[in-house]
Amino acid sequence: MKSPWYSSTAVPRIYHEFLFMTTIKSITDVVSISETGILLSGDINISFPECAGNFHTKYKNSSMNCIGERDISANPPYFEFYMEDNHIRLLFDYKGIFVKSKNRKLFHDMQKHISVSGYTTYDLS
Repeated sequence: MKSPWYSSTAVPRIYHEFLFMTTIKSITDVVSISETGILLSGDINISFPECAGNFHTKYKNSSMNCIGERDISANPPYFEFYMEDNHIRLLFDYKGIFVKSKNRKLFHDMQKHISVSGYTTYDLS
């Protein structure tokens, strides 16, 4: 059974004197993926162009196509997208037998989709 903690919890974080929220979502919340973003349940839209602009604003030396961060070595692996008012952390957290390899495959599939769409993420692993 999936914990409701992942789909409904926002974690406050302080960064450079600004308070913003990181919304935690599960890979099971993904409704659809396109070249311009990811639609999550609850009508949450992760816009790649918006994330790229926000990432570049925060990190001036970054390219204009980086949309966030990724960490496959985390438990569970995740992507964190830089939305304007908050970050959205997408956890690869399927539960059950043999899910470690499934989560890693889905993680790599997401990374490949982002790359094919013309964007990238900063690797934290």
